[in-house]
Amino acid sequence: MIGKTVSHYRILEKLGGGGMGVVYKAEDTKLGRTVALKVLPPERVADPNRKRRFVQEARAASALNHPNIITIYDIDEAEGVHYIAMECVEGKTLERLIARHGLRVNEALKYAVQMAAALAKAHSAGIVHRDLKPTNVMVTDDGLVKVLDFGLAKLTEAAPASDAETAVMLEPTTEEGTIVGTVGYMSPEQAEGKAVDARSDIFSFGSVLYEMLTGQRAFQGETKVSTIAAILREEPKPLSQVVEGLPREVERLVRRCLRKDPAHRFQHMDDLKVALEELKEESDSGELAEAVAAGLPRQVERGGVKPPLRRWLAIAVAGVVLLAVATVVAYILWPRPQAPAQRTLTRLTFDPGLQSDPTFSPDGQMFAYSSDHSGNFDIWVQQISGGNPVQVTNNPAHDWQPDWSPDGKQIVFRSERDGGGLYVVPALGGHETKVSSFGYRPRWSPDGSRILFRSTILRGVSEPLRVYIVGLDGNPPHEVLAGTLTAAASETSVAWNPDGQRVSIRLGQPGEPQGGFWTVPVAGGAPVKSQLATQVEDQLKAASVFLGDFVWAPAGKALYFEGTSRDVRNLWKVTVEPDTLRWVAGPERLTTGPGQDTTLAVSMDGKKLAFVTRTGSVRIWSIPFDAAKGRTTGEGQPVTAAGMDADLPDLTRDGGKLVFEGIRAGKVSLWEKSLPDGRETLLFADSSERAFPRWSRDGTRLAYRRRRPGTPASTSIAVLPAGGGSEEPLLSPFTNMCHNPWDWSADGKWMLAGCRRPPGRAALWLLPLSGGPHAETEARVVASNPEYNLWQGRFSPDDRWICFNAVRATGIAGSAINVVPAAGGDWIPITDGKHHDDKPRWSPDGKIIYFVSSRGGFMNVWGRRFDPTLGKPVGEPFQVTRFESPGRMPSDYIAYAELGVAANRLVLPIMEVSGSIWMLENVDQ
Repeated sequence: MIGKTVSHYRILEKLGGGGMGVVYKAEDTKLGRTVALKVLPPERVADPNRKRRFVQEARAASALNHPNIITIYDIDEAEGVHYIAMECVEGKTLERLIARHGLRVNEALKYAVQMAAALAKAHSAGIVHRDLKPTNVMVTDDGLVKVLDFGLAKLTEAAPASDAETAVMLEPTTEEGTIVGTVGYMSPEQAEGKAVDARSDIFSFGSVLYEMLTGQRAFQGETKVSTIAAILREEPKPLSQVVEGLPREVERLVRRCLRKDPAHRFQHMDDLKVALEELKEESDSGELAEAVAAGLPRQVERGGVKPPLRRWLAIAVAGVVLLAVATVVAYILWPRPQAPAQRTLTRLTFDPGLQSDPTFSPDGQMFAYSSDHSGNFDIWVQQISGGNPVQVTNNPAHDWQPDWSPDGKQIVFRSERDGGGLYVVPALGGHETKVSSFGYRPRWSPDGSRILFRSTILRGVSEPLRVYIVGLDGNPPHEVLAGTLTAAASETSVAWNPDGQRVSIRLGQPGEPQGGFWTVPVAGGAPVKSQLATQVEDQLKAASVFLGDFVWAPAGKALYFEGTSRDVRNLWKVTVEPDTLRWVAGPERLTTGPGQDTTLAVSMDGKKLAFVTRTGSVRIWSIPFDAAKGRTTGEGQPVTAAGMDADLPDLTRDGGKLVFEGIRAGKVSLWEKSLPDGRETLLFADSSERAFPRWSRDGTRLAYRRRRPGTPASTSIAVLPAGGGSEEPLLSPFTNMCHNPWDWSADGKWMLAGCRRPPGRAALWLLPLSGGPHAETEARVVASNPEYNLWQGRFSPDDRWICFNAVRATGIAGSAINVVPAAGGDWIPITDGKHHDDKPRWSPDGKIIYFVSSRGGFMNVWGRRFDPTLGKPVGEPFQVTRFESPGRMPSDYIAYAELGVAANRLVLPIMEVSGSIWMLENVDQ
């Protein structure tokens, strides 16, 4: 670019560059002046709406006309190059001036006052900077501050995660749900993707001022994620511990800027500017230094006259001496209550990928965990104080879910080797012994003689909840519950009671007859229900927090729960009476991060709580597939974007188009995607819920369940042309009874739908798409049963058969795949109901029925051959996909594990998870 001319600007030399473009020194050939020309990357302005918003704000910033705001001369495009021409400032960035040692107090205050003046001017014009940092502040040789890049945060996008200086944005807007700013200087509300105002700039200002005074960042992690976690969870090291002799009023001002809650910061930059001016005035006069020397806080009377400080120093010092003597006497003579220890949060693992399943050694000095940083999941052990981890297992299959024995000698874990099971290994490695050929989440009994485990890790699976105990004597596991409690499509959690004589069981959905908190005697006996879960959830109802997994404090006086609200999962503490499970106090929120805090473990002394902070997304994967032979032909890859959870996919019969539900920042939208060219179309993103989208056979129309908010909510089936358009409600006589469109007939005249016609269960109905006055009389039932809810019906390619899954509605739940003639008749079982089998789909030739199944522990695609001529299954079910990695697997919640099948591909939602282990100390306080 050197020597070239852009519009009427001749480029002379390069001044610098970054994620927002390259800055050149240039000559304005029209006006004969030197300018700084910032050339913007094309991808930053590719979207017309983004460019328009940027130009509007940049124009507003250019009109501020303030000595501490850099002047923008021109914003334009020439020959495809987008640029900003601005005042060329000779000087250094604040970052260079700070270096590693920071600035003197009076120098820092001199620059801070000017920065505050610039921001106050911008805020008065309704402009929030959103990306204040030392590299965006220039200081001229004569000490004049210039704040740069107002409005440029409008253009920032995601950039490499390895750069702690990277400006991050997940969406090209500044509405709630996006993250805008530079990691290390953003406010907590920016880090959580919430809407920001001027108080966000005040937090960033505080971060910059902290660095000006100390030479150190207020919030610094080794990665972008750990830095964000520090902003959300941690307090910076007190300034007085970093800088000796720093005036107390300066520290107090910075601390107020850095409050996590915006309501507790300075509310207006004007107020902060006045406070800084007062401090600068007293710094220049020497009063601040005298107050520090005397060990006294400075007295501030905003807008008034300050008392003569020297006149009072002698009296004050004498008073301090007398007070000190009195304090020493009182300290010696009076007993002192022990102050409760402060809770501290520490990150324990830093590897990329997923570190999970922490468990403490009995002395609390080490922890074991599973990690995939060696290529697959193995068990590792590491000291709490740091150092290199020790690899305990090294098997090509995944080893995970460890639990450390109470005597410290062994670790039990789940492994996917040899069909899956539970193994025991010496704590620092050695011979591994298999103790069970099945099971998940093993947990040692308090005395270390037995291991408790459960039959599945999946959520929303309507199989009976099965809990087992196995010893180390070689005898097979024995069942504790014997199928007396049902998971009932909910979260479940199982743990030893601290007394070792009972098992505690948490079932989700407390409104259900079998939901709530239960205990079961290990020696045998009926489950006993406690009202604990209901009592706690009643208190959390107003905050829309729903309880999940739990662990006991070893002494039995507290329970630690996961609590989920919208997309955020945090940790909560509830104090209980251990014998009766009577609620005593709480719930108390322990973590406040914006992600997923999960997989809890408590140290044996009850003081430390380890957990995993997980991040990840669910994306739709397309897997190369030979549907006629029932086998995959490649690894597959995601076809929906990162940063947006995607589920409920449906695939056209030719495999060319995909429809799916997208969730970003809690907002649900419906999308259509062309798989050959990758083109995406947003169909809906409003307040209505649209679920279970289904393509017509020819791919020209979509049907889906539409639920409009309101009192009462309105739920119906709607139809939409492919590519978008006007949606039309279907079959108004059935609006309140038929909600789920399962499939279209080949001729497009009939809809196979799920209907609840009182007083029955969900049944399969054929509904005429013509509507009209005779629609209700023409509709007919294809299959129904008072003991089952029938779901996910699909026509065979020739419309002769319908496959569906039947979920038992009463008693011990189960889900099985069946086939029924389209004209009605007897059911033909395809699976036996011993596993949760769901989402049946026909192969294009009608000779194989594919479905997702919980058999094997993880959700995977299975198939069974079907003879359409004889109307009966052929052979046994066979496995198609083999996802069994804790870091990448189909959705563990059955309702969202949808499946799409075409001749050459299958699609399904895949969870991709990463995470690190954290420790919260003194949780018993």
